[in-house]
Amino acid sequence: MNVMAKMVKMVLPFYLFTLLPVQVCAQKFEPNTNWPYLYESFTPGVIFFDGNTKSEADLNIHLWGNVLHYVGNDGKIFQSKDKNVIRVEIGSDAYIFMNQKLVKILAAEGTNILVKLTSGDFDAMRSSGGGAYGSSTNSSSTKDLSSLDVDLRGMDKPELGLMLQEKNDGRIIPLVDSFFFIIGDQQVEATKKGVEKFVGDDKKDVLKQFLKDNKIKWKNEESLGLLLQFLAGSAK
Repeated sequence: MNVMAKMVKMVLPFYLFTLLPVQVCAQKFEPNTNWPYLYESFTPGVIFFDGNTKSEADLNIHLWGNVLHYVGNDGKIFQSKDKNVIRVEIGSDAYIFMNQKLVKILAAEGTNILVKLTSGDFDAMRSSGGGAYGSSTNSSSTKDLSSLDVDLRGMDKPELGLMLQEKNDGRIIPLVDSFFFIIGDQQVEATKKGVEKFVGDDKKDVLKQFLKDNKIKWKNEESLGLLLQFLAGSAK
């Protein structure tokens, strides 16, 4: 059993009976370069580790790399590593690490889950006027974030209080949602191409009919929840 399959198996018992139906909520908060976080504020949460241990802290997800940040006792912000982490709760939301990035659990069917990765669309910021995060549109904008002559906050153990003072003064970071199914030990992109590859040629016609009958929309969480049920049954 690989790491991902083990993680999913350990996560699901905690959520199978508490997971709410998929809901689509309006996005009110817009992250920006002075507050490049998924949540509007650091939120009480819990990090659960392999070995039945946990740690409570105020948590948030930094959009550069979708990594987990927490506020230390000294008021500074630190990054939490993903080693031995089996799940993360931020408020009422549940996450796991997938390829070192936090993804939100949307639905579960048996031991299979639907997850969402919400990322900052930094490429769009580079291509828009002014370059990436206020930098010029020259070759430097193609380098790693750490080498850019810009100020994207939350990467260098800043004090939370200082960030809050300039929280609303940065450039808006557009968000992009990507969806994935984790079926057994396989990670499947929630796209037509990804799903067709997973089911194989022998079930492609059945899949096509299912997609048509249920009017599946690839960016709709409720539709993907239905597709999760189909894929879970196909994997048996």
